[in-house]
Amino acid sequence: MDNILPRYNINLKNDFVFLEKEDLHQFMHFDLNAHSHNYYILSFLYEGKVAHLSDFKHELVSSPAILMLDIDQVHTHPDMSGCKIVSIAFSTNFISDQQPNFLQKVSKIFSRPFINISSDELNQLDEIIMIMSRECSRVNKDYELIKSLLYVIIVQCNNLSETYPVFEQNKNGCYDIFKLLLKENFMKQHQVKFYADTLNVSTRVLTRLVKSSTFKTPKQLIDDHLLLEAKRLLYWSEASVKEISWQLGFETDSYFNRFFKKHTGKTPKEFHRKHSDDKIE
Repeated sequence: MDNILPRYNINLKNDFVFLEKEDLHQFMHFDLNAHSHNYYILSFLYEGKVAHLSDFKHELVSSPAILMLDIDQVHTHPDMSGCKIVSIAFSTNFISDQQPNFLQKVSKIFSRPFINISSDELNQLDEIIMIMSRECSRVNKDYELIKSLLYVIIVQCNNLSETYPVFEQNKNGCYDIFKLLLKENFMKQHQVKFYADTLNVSTRVLTRLVKSSTFKTPKQLIDDHLLLEAKRLLYWSEASVKEISWQLGFETDSYFNRFFKKHTGKTPKEFHRKHSDDKIE
C-alpha cells in the first residue's frame, strides 16, 4: 500500500540546501500538513519560539536552540512568526564519503528532537553558519568547503548533545527507546522479537508504533542500519567480507552476501571493488 502521508525527496544539486529568510519561509509553507523527508534537517533558532511537532511530541522550543528532524520522521512545519531561524538540509548521499565516526555523530544528534543551548554557544556556531551562508550564496559553490563546514557544525552539535543530555523522563516513548536500542544492538540482534521483548510489547504493537512514526517497519529499520554499516566497513576498512559478515552478526558470509545483494544489486566484493577504484582515482 502506498503511503497515505506524503514523503518528500531532496532533489537539489548535490543533495544539500541552506535555507534562511524567504527561502526558509517558502520551504516551511510548502506543506503545512503531516509529512516526512528523505533527508536530515538541522535548524538553529536564534530568536523566538517554535512549536516542534514530530513523532507525536508537541513541544514549544524557545531560543536559543538547535532543532533536529531525522530522515523519515513524520512532522509538521512550525509557524515561524517572530522567529529568526536558519536551516540546513542534507541527504545521506551528501555525507556518504565521511568517516564512520562522523556518521555516528550524525546518528546520535538526530536521535533527539532539539537541544536548548546558551547564547554564547549559538554565537560560536553562528561563526561557522555565516561562512556557510556566504559560500551557499555564490553561483559556483564549493561543495567540498560546505562539507567541511558541515563537519565542524556536526562535531559541535555532538559536543552540545553531550553537554545537554536527554533526561530519562524525556525518553519514555516506545519509538524513542526502540531507536536507542537499535543503535546499540543492531549488529548482534537482527530480529524484531528481541526489541519487542525488551520493550515489553508485542511485535505487532512495536510495528504499528514504528510505522506510524517512520512509514517503515522495525525490520526495515534494522536492515537499513545493517546495510549502512556494511557499506561503511566495505568502503573504509581493510577487513574481508567474512570478517565484516561476522562483525555484523550474520550467521554465515553467504547469508550476508544474499542480504547485501538483495538491497544493493551488488555483492559485497563488487561494491568494495568499485569503491576501491573510486578512491584510487
